[in-house]
Amino acid sequence: MTPSESGRGAPRGAAAAESAAPSFVMNPHTHAIPRLGLTGGIGSGKSTALAYLSEMGAAVISSDAIVHELYEQPEIAAAISGHFGPDVTGQGAMDRAALARIVFADDAELAWLEALLHPHVRRRIEEWAAVQERADPQPALLAAEVPLLFETDAAADFDYTLVLTAPVGTRRRRLASKFTASDLARRLARQMPEAEKIARSDFAFENVGGRRALRDFLGETVARILAAGATDAGARA
Repeated sequence: MTPSESGRGAPRGAAAAESAAPSFVMNPHTHAIPRLGLTGGIGSGKSTALAYLSEMGAAVISSDAIVHELYEQPEIAAAISGHFGPDVTGQGAMDRAALARIVFADDAELAWLEALLHPHVRRRIEEWAAVQERADPQPALLAAEVPLLFETDAAADFDYTLVLTAPVGTRRRRLASKFTASDLARRLARQMPEAEKIARSDFAFENVGGRRALRDFLGETVARILAAGATDAGARA
């Protein structure tokens, strides 16, 4: 993937971190602290990217971690057990593997589970962001990892969006110890095509190189977002 510019002028591509000085002006953010929604398909490197953003001073949150917490809530567990049967909540804990086998084999069941969980995830992120905005000192950036950022229309909650991509072969190698090729194919088939995610995103990165390239790209992304915020603050002064 080569660098290009989105409708908001954000750079894309594995080589974007080495591109020349930008000639665009990014839109200013609308929240008290700029919010970045991080997304990408399974195996694209979202967890690594979120860890790097934290090292760069961003306050971060993971939708996957929120879902894990939701599974421990009695009312959520009861709803899931009532719908899918007691086998998915063996020994008082959610059997995520058993649940995954059901929902990734049936679009209707996956839609039911997502309809149950996603409103709670979205609310939790908003509550977390509100806490960060009251913090003293405030973080310079809020970054949330949301795998279904566009599929659930959650992108509207963020000032900027970033998608990570990777070829299927690369993902298969990264996930070989977790999923069979058929399991991975089923999961990928149920996600929005990457070309559409890229078209909707402010930033995109093909994560096929080493971690240094990803970190450099994220550093440039953070710098651009903060610069946009500083420009906006100066205009209001």
